[in-house]
Amino acid sequence: MINLNEFKNIFLDRDGIVNQVIEREGVISSPRVIEEFFLREDFLDFTKKIPNEKNIFLVTNQPDISRKLLNIEILKEMHSKIISFIKLKEIAVCPHDDNHNCDCRKPKPGMINKLIEKYNLSRSESIFIGDSIKDLVAAERANVEFILLRTKYNQEVTSKFSVNSLTELV
Repeated sequence: MINLNEFKNIFLDRDGIVNQVIEREGVISSPRVIEEFFLREDFLDFTKKIPNEKNIFLVTNQPDISRKLLNIEILKEMHSKIISFIKLKEIAVCPHDDNHNCDCRKPKPGMINKLIEKYNLSRSESIFIGDSIKDLVAAERANVEFILLRTKYNQEVTSKFSVNSLTELV
């Protein structure tokens, strides 16, 4: 098992890691309204036990912004709720859909790379916690370690390190 104490920088995916995902017509999705936005219990436990000296970043694809299904003010409200529980160094959001072919949308490593460069972080001291193949590939492309949070919807994803709950990490 991996020890989070070995890492100074923790990158977190949002949907499925910090908050619960929404299932719409059999498709795993992000909350679009505040009434759908619920923080995960294991995330709340994680926030109480993670050392304060860690640099914690949120790295999230939010294509519903460009699809006009999520209002930016609602997104800000969701993120305010998160930062009331954990001190984040920065939140990186990709508002694009696949057809935009941007550098920031995971599985591309753009958001991670920009944060590493902006804060002059060591890749060997950085780890990304996610729940999807896009997260895994983004971490590999950014050359940072990865931990997969296993869920009922990602059983086909395999990773060198995986946990069933964030509380296993602290």
